[in-house]
Amino acid sequence: MSWSLGEIEGLARKASRGGGFDWGMAEEAGKAVRWLASMGLPGPEALDAFLIAHDRTPHAQMRPVDVTASVWTSAGGAVCPISAGVALCDIAQDAGLPGEIQIPDCAYPLLLVPFVSAASEDGGHALQLIWEGGEFACASDIRGQTSAPMAPMGRALIRRGTAPGLPLPECQLRYDLDAEPAARLTELARRTHAPDTDASRLSGAGAGLSDND
Repeated sequence: MSWSLGEIEGLARKASRGGGFDWGMAEEAGKAVRWLASMGLPGPEALDAFLIAHDRTPHAQMRPVDVTASVWTSAGGAVCPISAGVALCDIAQDAGLPGEIQIPDCAYPLLLVPFVSAASEDGGHALQLIWEGGEFACASDIRGQTSAPMAPMGRALIRRGTAPGLPLPECQLRYDLDAEPAARLTELARRTHAPDTDASRLSGAGAGLSDND
């Protein structure tokens, strides 16, 4: 089914909230998925897979422990690409980016690409994101390619530099989303309709990646 980019963003935002993000982080996830879809990349599918794989995982277990370090890790092993991406943009705006950041266990690294692009713009530096099966470069334009867009885990490397030899993605105004991932995202989005009470949180509604500590 063909979706407008606005519809994709709205679905991703609500599904992210239903999967446990607070509304602010869900907004960021929605924008990231829209960005990927506009480039013809499977952002909605990657978000669907990420939310399903890490459903009910406390956010505190997945966010980077120390974003001042050159290697980002989390308490639970896998690093959330949305949390890492938001932190990356904050650093770019406030303190400037270091020469290189490694995320050895980045979950679904494709979801990190839009944030690297935003950080490049905010910090005024050309940046590259590389993982096994993917490479993107963000400067005055966006270039990149991936043979493994749905990789559930990857060693992500963010560094300064350009890669003019990479291809330019084809931008688009609509996105074809298959019925199965659309249905799963819609089901997650329905969780946002559950009342946010102590009982509902204990039963799972609104749990997942949100902070409960």
